[in-house]
Amino acid sequence: MLTVRAPATSANLGSGFDVFGLALGTPADIVRVERAPETTITVTGAGSEYIPEDPAKNTVGAVAEALDAPARIRIDKGVRPSSGLGSSAASA
Repeated sequence: MLTVRAPATSANLGSGFDVFGLALGTPADIVRVERAPETTITVTGAGSEYIPEDPAKNTVGAVAEALDAPARIRIDKGVRPSSGLGSSAASA
């Protein structure tokens, strides 16, 4: 099993616009991946109802298919969608 922590981010800092950014200590998404006979995605946490669990409609499902590496993928959302803190990128 592989576990990855993806922190929230903030950009548009001063005159750097999208060039300067930083990773925040909290909140963060936790993504766990392990080999499986077929790809499944389970999403829990803040705003999880907005994240598709169908592998054909989720970026991580597309990656598993492209790599021919089916996996059981569990995403625990700590970064709420539409918060402006990089929630889309954190899960991806």
